[in-house]
Amino acid sequence: MQASASEHENYIDHGIMAPVGMTTWYPSVIATVNADGKRVIFIKLWTGWKASYLFIDAETGKTEQIFPKSDGWGAYGVQFTPENVVYDTMGSQLVAINVSTRSMRNIGGFDADSMALSYARAKDGTIYAGIYPSATIVSYHPKTKCYINHGPLNDESWPQYLRPLQIDSSGWIYGSIGMKEGQVIGFHPETGARLTFIPEGRRRRGQPELYQGEDGHIYASADGWGLHRLSDGKAIPVDRASKPVVDPDSMAFPDGSRITKTNIPDRKLYIQDAGSQEVREVHFDYTSTGVPIYTLIAGPAGRIIGATGIPMRVWKFDPATGKAWNSGLGGYGGHINQFVRQGKKLYGAVYSKGELLEYDPLEPFDDTRIDLSANPRRVHYSEKAMDLYGRPNAVLAHPDGVHVLVGGKAARVLPGSGLLIYDTKSEECTQLDRSDLIPDQGINAMVALPDGDVLVGTSVHPPTAGTPGFATNALLYRFHLPDHTIKERWSLKPGSPAVLDMVVAADGLVYGLAEPSRLFVFDPSKGTFLHEKDLAVYGKAAGSQAPRCMIIGPDGAIYALFQKAVVRIELETLKHCAISQPPAEITAGIAIQDHRLYFSCGANLFSCSLKQGMDGATE
Repeated sequence: MQASASEHENYIDHGIMAPVGMTTWYPSVIATVNADGKRVIFIKLWTGWKASYLFIDAETGKTEQIFPKSDGWGAYGVQFTPENVVYDTMGSQLVAINVSTRSMRNIGGFDADSMALSYARAKDGTIYAGIYPSATIVSYHPKTKCYINHGPLNDESWPQYLRPLQIDSSGWIYGSIGMKEGQVIGFHPETGARLTFIPEGRRRRGQPELYQGEDGHIYASADGWGLHRLSDGKAIPVDRASKPVVDPDSMAFPDGSRITKTNIPDRKLYIQDAGSQEVREVHFDYTSTGVPIYTLIAGPAGRIIGATGIPMRVWKFDPATGKAWNSGLGGYGGHINQFVRQGKKLYGAVYSKGELLEYDPLEPFDDTRIDLSANPRRVHYSEKAMDLYGRPNAVLAHPDGVHVLVGGKAARVLPGSGLLIYDTKSEECTQLDRSDLIPDQGINAMVALPDGDVLVGTSVHPPTAGTPGFATNALLYRFHLPDHTIKERWSLKPGSPAVLDMVVAADGLVYGLAEPSRLFVFDPSKGTFLHEKDLAVYGKAAGSQAPRCMIIGPDGAIYALFQKAVVRIELETLKHCAISQPPAEITAGIAIQDHRLYFSCGANLFSCSLKQGMDGATE
């Protein structure tokens, strides 16, 4: 791997660790034909924060890639029509991609920072898209070229997931809205009539079910509301529903051949040709801007090991050779939020189900489904974990050499955090509920104190699709591991919504970063905050979903990651200086190997020398 270096700014860019991509979470692989009748595969491709459209020749694997001018992922899925046109949202625009001509055009806009989560196609060919987070409907009639933004169909204080959409025989459109409080809405485009069907007192957390039955009717159901048939703008209670209509097979070509499997990260797919019993492998290629690095750690044999997200790829980098390797878990689309090392093995907590993986970097990697892989091996899975620490913001390898702790936030909606305590020797798991801790405080950072207690730093930020709770200030609290109790708690002073990271220095004091970029010093033996210092000159503290941005260096000083710089902080004086200022925003970290500190800027791995002195340090 080619590395680029800047001696003056003290950094080396080791390059992209995982130059891969994946399909969206909803259908975006389409088997079709081009204008000449030749089989072609359309894929909406996610490569980090940049989406593109890929066309693959089913015979040769030759590809053509279209890059939208707008950055971003765009929608989570696409709508394919019989006219061989794919509809998507990208950069707050409804767009149309013509598969035959391999061209793309913008159709009409909507609010910034929005995207479609659902589509429906009316009998007259009109395309309707349901827009997140405002529950807006937009429509486009391809023949008349009429685009209409119909505006929000429902008003809430939280992000609304409008999916799916269904259209009945009378032209009414129905949508399911989640997640904080489920709702089913109705919209009649001709009259502009808008209805909500679930009474306020009967709304529950989650996403109501909505589908078209084989009998042609639209059905909806939700906890607390029951099963209803939707027709002509009315919701009629029923005891039974018709079976759902099976969606068309997007993997089947018009001639009856079909795609049997795709492996987008490894650039392979498999096709069973019509009339053949054999499945053939097709290799293809594409350009990737790289997927973001979520975590990295110093591993055995001098390697730096980390993981990316969407898709999840575990990677290794060898500083001695400059070579990198990456592999996935059967195409898993989530991410390992943080790796920690306990003994010779690494443990990684996974979004969004809160799974815990055990990985031995010295053994062969088993690229298969996350629940079947032998290495990494899933050592913890619980249905409750998603609502307790499905977004695992903090993982701790306890210095007792045995336990690994996982905390964070719910993957969606619910405030607070549970806690997983995993015994690596007995493989027993203890799962604490948020009610066993502090119900409205998420866990954002954990460090072990000299006496073995765990100091927890919290966050009051709500999870995805949630709303702020009553708590406005983050806490520190002392957790006693043997009996799972909270012994003491302290409110951050001055107040902050989140503790981002903490380290325990040789003097027994805890040094932490509070949002957005304030250093604090805490004496756990006295329960007092000793010092605080604003470090906003370096930008916000860096960190991804598990914001590990602090580490004790071999010289005993603290090294911290901010968006603009790697910063060295002296313990006694709190003098600080930037030792590295890379050309891109620092996003995640942090590891030290052979007097070099490793961190990431998006998809790229960077490192800087720790031999930079304190010349020019500021008070």
